[in-house]
Amino acid sequence: MMDERSESVLPHVDLPTSLLEGLVSGRMPHALLLIGPVGPASIARVAARSLAQRLLCANGEISLAEPCGSCPSCVQFASGTHPDYFEVTDAPIRTGDVEAVQRWLVTKGHSGKKVYLLEGVDTMTGVAANRMLKTLEEPEANVYAILTASRRQTVLSTIRSRAFIYELAAPDAFRSSDHDVIPKLQALLGDTENDSFDGFVEKMIRWTEMWLLEREPTLLLAARWQSYCEQVPATDSLMFLAEWLRDILYSRIGASQRRFRDWENHILRFAPILEVEQWANAVQIVLDSRSRLQSHVVALLNFEQMCIRLREVSN
Repeated sequence: MMDERSESVLPHVDLPTSLLEGLVSGRMPHALLLIGPVGPASIARVAARSLAQRLLCANGEISLAEPCGSCPSCVQFASGTHPDYFEVTDAPIRTGDVEAVQRWLVTKGHSGKKVYLLEGVDTMTGVAANRMLKTLEEPEANVYAILTASRRQTVLSTIRSRAFIYELAAPDAFRSSDHDVIPKLQALLGDTENDSFDGFVEKMIRWTEMWLLEREPTLLLAARWQSYCEQVPATDSLMFLAEWLRDILYSRIGASQRRFRDWENHILRFAPILEVEQWANAVQIVLDSRSRLQSHVVALLNFEQMCIRLREVSN
């Protein structure tokens, strides 16, 4: 099954330095195999989409840091409508999926480059892998294949031999808070009745219930979060959310570090709903979403993509 809807790929992904250097220098191999956990909101999917967005970004020279997030190409990519990007994310990859990619490859491009993602190539059927070999052996100029797999050893040797292989490091969801936001967080926790932060923790709790328990549509979740930003700046609101989810994560692993101790009963209620890795991914998604806001990405679009990815984490 084809998934032609792309989520916004967020810039702060630890891609290997050698891969980034090739990206900036214009010496990108035509086929890449990224090794790491695959699936919704996984490091492999986030890294692959981040790389695709960087390749297609139209705003001047490609940066080691991130795609611009604001050019027409990045806007199309964030909305899932980029005509020069195609992905297959449902496992196992079958012959029909490969044929769909090949039909797309012969269509006329719009940006001068075309990028496609095959997620979980270690799940490809033998027939599909053989069908894919010719496409990998005879690449067209400015066409890039991004392949992902959980383990190098489980990918067919014929596929491995036609791609440059990169190992991915897991994201650090336990990284410290930004120093500039800590005083604001302390103000929030110390006085929920002040004009700026009136009841904000209660709003986060309610929003968490909508996400995990009531499973509200992602568009409604995004709109609700945007309404919170009438009281708290958007970037600060996401840091507060990341700290809230991090406290739930600490509770899930039995750690004692807490910022939201006064709301312990809610933390204990939410913690068992997701596994540790899911909570860690959720924290990282929110932190990355905050980074995109700092890059001047439209707030509501950013919140929508954040909520889509959080929904995938919790499925």
